[in-house]
Amino acid sequence: MKGKRKPSAIVNDIPLKYKFLFIYLLCVLVPILSINALFYVQISRNVDARERGNLEISVDRVVYDFMQIVNECVAISNTVAADRAFNEIMDYAYPDNEAYYEVYDNVLRDKLRQYSNLHSYIYWMGVYTTNPTIQNGNSYFVLSDSDKESEWYRKISGSEDKVLLTSYQGTNPLNPPQQEVFVSLIRKLDSFTGQPYSKYLRIDLRLNNVQELFQKERDYLRFKLLDEQNRVVLESDHSFYSLDKNVLLNVDTDSQSSKQIVRTLGSAGYTKGWKLTGTPEGREINHEMSRALRVSLIFAVLTIIIPTLLMIFILQSYNLRVRLLYKHMKLVKYEHFENIDMYEGKDEIGGLIRSFNLMTEKIRNLINDVYKLEIQKKDLELERVRAELNYLESQVDPHFLFNTLNAILVICKKYKYEEVTDVIRNLALILRRLLSWKDDLITVEEEISFIEMYLQIEKFRFQSRFTYDIDIDPAVLNCRIPKMSVQALVENSCKHGLQSVKGARKIHVSASMNDAGLMIVVTDNGKGIEKEKLDWIESHLQAEQDSGKNIGLRNVYKRLMMYYDGRAGFTIESTEYERTAITIHIPIDLAMAPRVEVSHV
Repeated sequence: MKGKRKPSAIVNDIPLKYKFLFIYLLCVLVPILSINALFYVQISRNVDARERGNLEISVDRVVYDFMQIVNECVAISNTVAADRAFNEIMDYAYPDNEAYYEVYDNVLRDKLRQYSNLHSYIYWMGVYTTNPTIQNGNSYFVLSDSDKESEWYRKISGSEDKVLLTSYQGTNPLNPPQQEVFVSLIRKLDSFTGQPYSKYLRIDLRLNNVQELFQKERDYLRFKLLDEQNRVVLESDHSFYSLDKNVLLNVDTDSQSSKQIVRTLGSAGYTKGWKLTGTPEGREINHEMSRALRVSLIFAVLTIIIPTLLMIFILQSYNLRVRLLYKHMKLVKYEHFENIDMYEGKDEIGGLIRSFNLMTEKIRNLINDVYKLEIQKKDLELERVRAELNYLESQVDPHFLFNTLNAILVICKKYKYEEVTDVIRNLALILRRLLSWKDDLITVEEEISFIEMYLQIEKFRFQSRFTYDIDIDPAVLNCRIPKMSVQALVENSCKHGLQSVKGARKIHVSASMNDAGLMIVVTDNGKGIEKEKLDWIESHLQAEQDSGKNIGLRNVYKRLMMYYDGRAGFTIESTEYERTAITIHIPIDLAMAPRVEVSHV
C-alpha cells in the first residue's frame, strides 16, 4: 500500500537534471550575473564621470585659446586707441586728395597692416571714420549710410562700452559684393578729448583659425560658438557663407542635450553673452564603455566558469552514474541486457550498479540457450544456400558436355569423320580446363579463352554459315567473374537462337569498363524471343522453385546474385528474327576486388 504523499515530496517528482539545473541557476548563475551587472553599472558611472571631466577640460582649453585671440585683439585695439599721433592724423581735415595720399604713403599705409601681418588670426583690420577728407581704400573708410545701417555699427554706436565682440552678416570692405559671417572686435577710438570726428576700429577674426581650435578636439567634441544673441556663429567642420539667407541661427535651448557642455567666454564686458558649447562625439566614451564591458564580461566568465567546473566536478560522479543506471534500466525494457562498465564506487549508487550488473548477467545466462538456437538456425540456412550454389554449378558441366557431344555427333554424320580431329582436340582442352578449374571466380581472360575453344567447335558445326566476333577491352582481362557464366550465355545463343536460322549466323561477345563497372554483352542474330516468353523468363529468373526451363539463364542469374550480393545486373533484350542481347553488369568495386571464397567445410 502506498504511503500518504507529503507536500514536500513534490521535489521527488522533478527529474534529476532539472534539480541540478535549478541548483545551478539559483545558487550560482543568478547571483554571479547580478553581482557582475552591478559591477558593470558602477564602472560605467565612473567611466562616464571621468570622461565628462576630461571633456570639460577640453572645452575649457578651447575657451582659453579663443579668449587668448580675443584678448590680443583687445590689446591691439587699445594700442591703436592710445596712439595720439595716429588719431590726430585720422582727425586732420585734408585740403585735397594729394595731401591725404602723401600722409597715407608716409604713415597710414603700413600702420594697421603690420598687426594683420604679425597675427595670422586677423582676417582684416581697418578704421571707419566720419572725416570726409579721408579717401576710402585699404584699411580706411568713411562711414557711409550703408555702413551706418550695418549690424556692427548699430551695436557699437548704441553701446556704452568702448570695446565690443560681435558677430554679424555683412560685406568685406575690400570685396563688397561678398556676403560673409564675421566675428569682429569693434573699438571706439575716443581716448582723447577734442576729437572732431567719430572713429571705429574694426578687427575681423579669421574664422578658419578658430575652427583649427575646434579641430584639435574633434575626436572628442563637436563645438558651436554662440554670440550674445544666442545665435550659432561657427560650428566644427562648418563655415557660414551665404548670399541669399540669414545663416546666423538662433539655438533652441530647450532642445539641448543634457550631455552638452556650455561655457561662457569670460567676465569681460565685451564678451558678455558669448558662449561655447561642446557636444560629446561619443566615440571615446563608447570606447571606454566597451572596455569596461569587456572587463566585466571577462570577470563574469571567470566567476561563472570556475564555480561551474567545480560543481560539475563534484556532481559528475553522482549524476553520471545515476544517468547510466537509468539508461541501462530503460534498455532492459527493450531486451538489451548490458552491463554498466565503469568503476561503481563504494557508496549507495555503487551498490545499485553492482546489483544491476549481477541481475543482467543472470538474465543473459537464462536466454543464452535461445541465442544458441537462433545461431543454429542461421547455420542451417547458410548450409542450404551453399547446397543450392553447389547444385547450380553441378548442372553446368554435364549440360555443356551433352551439347558438345551432340555437336560432334552431327559433324561426324554430316562430314563422315573428316574434320573430327580438331573438334575432339578442342573438346579435350575444354574438359582439361574444366578439371583444372578449382576456383569459383576466374578472370575474364580465362573465360574468353574457354569461349573461343567452344566457338571453334560451333564453327565446325555450322561451317561457313556461322561467324563470331570477340571484342574485349584489355583493361577488363583481370576482372573476376563466375566461371562459365558468359560461356553459358554463348551456348544458349547457339542452341536456342542460331540453330533454327537458315541464313548467316553470327555471335558477338564484348567486354568493357565504364564509370558504372564491368559490362559484358553477348549478342546473336538468331530467331529472338517472343515478348510473352521474354516476360515469362524475366519473371521466373528470381523464382525459388526450378521450373525445369531456361536452366542455363537461371543458373547464370542465380550465381551472379549470390557472388555479388544481389548488386549485379542481368538484362535480356530481344527482337524477333533480328537480334537478342544479354548484358551482365558488375559494379567496378566487386569486379576488381579479389573475392574471398566461402568455405564449404
